Amino acid sequence: MGNTDKKTMIIRDLQGDILDPNHVSRRYFRMWLDGSYLGEDHYIANCDYLRDQLMKNGLGIKLEIAIRGWVINQFVRFTAHDADCSCGYAQKVIVGHIRRKSHSDLLEMFTKALIRDAIDLIEDEIKEYSKERDLIEAEVKKRLKERKVA
Repeated sequence: MGNTDKKTMIIRDLQGDILDPNHVSRRYFRMWLDGSYLGEDHYIANCDYLRDQLMKNGLGIKLEIAIRGWVINQFVRFTAHDADCSCGYAQKVIVGHIRRKSHSDLLEMFTKALIRDAIDLIEDEIKEYSKERDLIEAEVKKRLKERKVA
């Protein structure tokens, strides 16, 4: 397959509303993250990385900033794997197409959507983390209140 065919394939996969969670590229990217392409070891490595970042950064913008580069790299690797091309070429086509397709904010909005897709991979761990954090906060408040009374 020549570069023109690869470019056409990448662009085809980015047609439509790429911000829609059910867009084909978003669904297949989630499959990439869950190991459907490269196997269980890839899934475990992805979850381990995301869990580690969650523990280091907590939930919210700090986590999103911490994993941004990793998510972009994973999406580029997924696209390159799918199109059978280099990561550099895939990234050039993705960025060029999205920038030509619409306003410059679309690329950033798409990146944020991919970050949310990645975070969803560890949704159960996030729920557990949130429960533990809430319990700790409640215990701290209780002890502070007890100290004030004493």
